[in-house]
Amino acid sequence: MTTAKSRLVSIPKSDLDSLEATIETLENEYVMDQLERSEQDIQKGKVRNVREFLKEL
Repeated sequence: MTTAKSRLVSIPKSDLDSLEATIETLENEYVMDQLERSEQDIQKGKVRNVREFLKEL
């Protein structure tokens, strides 16, 4: 049996901020649902070129 040991880890603040933002995103059910829907649209080919989209504006 192994025992857990506490360790001190040092990382750049920008990396910590990025990790915290990722965790926040993963915990947000609405955002995750929208990401899943986007992935489904991409797989179904329901996408358009950004240049074409900008021409419509």
